Amino acid sequence: MAREVGPDRFPFVNLENLKKAAVICHRNADADAYLSAYAISSLLGALAPGCEVDVVTPEGMTTLTSKLAEKFPHKIVEDSDADYDLYVAVDVGDAELLKGWRGKMEMSSGVRVLVDHHPYRDSKLYDHVIVDEQATSAAEVVFRLFSEADVNVNLMTAQALLEAIVYDSSHLAIAKGEGLRTVVKLLDIGADVTEAKRDLRTEPDYGEVMAKLKGAQRLKVYKLGDWVASTSTIGSFQAHVARSLIFLGADVAVVGGESEGETRVSLRSNQRFSDATKIQLGTQVAEEVVKRLNGHGGGHSTAASFSTTASEDEAIDGCIKRLAELLGSEIRSLN
Repeated sequence: MAREVGPDRFPFVNLENLKKAAVICHRNADADAYLSAYAISSLLGALAPGCEVDVVTPEGMTTLTSKLAEKFPHKIVEDSDADYDLYVAVDVGDAELLKGWRGKMEMSSGVRVLVDHHPYRDSKLYDHVIVDEQATSAAEVVFRLFSEADVNVNLMTAQALLEAIVYDSSHLAIAKGEGLRTVVKLLDIGADVTEAKRDLRTEPDYGEVMAKLKGAQRLKVYKLGDWVASTSTIGSFQAHVARSLIFLGADVAVVGGESEGETRVSLRSNQRFSDATKIQLGTQVAEEVVKRLNGHGGGHSTAASFSTTASEDEAIDGCIKRLAELLGSEIRSLN
């Protein structure tokens, strides 16, 4: 269940004094981050009607998230000189993904709260932490906050939360019991799962298509014991390319690329690999690799990412060696 740090309930502030709040997503916000932030804003609006809430998207948002933001509109800022009474970081995973907002939070006297489903590492940044590592989406954790605060979820917010859960659970393919129970509750409110799947369906743009094709051209394949690992390099869309390699048949994929002075790496695995090996790509691979390199990152059991100042070859090689170490296997190149 969700874990709370502190003597009071969310949002851990005197509601009468709450005038300005920032709900902060990770950089390049995805659907779960933005829609969860949208829902938290709705909750804060019900608890403190006079509170002005900004949804913060450091370094913008993904193309899909931008489309969803048109359907679920909110005041969005990337940067601000304002000070806030309350800062709520949602779906962040790693505080470094807050970018410049981490420094703002550290310097502020406002209350700082984390709402997340990523593995939590002790940080002096937050005053209060609400984390459930068993949840498949931040939206599941946010939904519970409404119940704990005895606030009804309106239809628009229910639809936003449903779409966030559908997105982060791969269209419910990896949703667990609690997540599915949350979906049923949202459907009872009036949210529509067919509408959610339609909203999350996007036509790939030219850049994504070319990235996948180039990623396939640069494919390297390894045998790690009984498992097939694949790697590739591409300057953008690393997560999309990694997913495409899993669709091609790899058990685990590592895709990296150098961009804007850093190397970004995405890791993906199929559910069979995760269930059989119990390897958590976020904590056991991404976080361990960046300890050896200069960087930051994390993630879930089947999906993770990190950024580093090391070269793409060093970063990818580090991941393959770490996977082989965890599997107790040799690395055998197949091409």
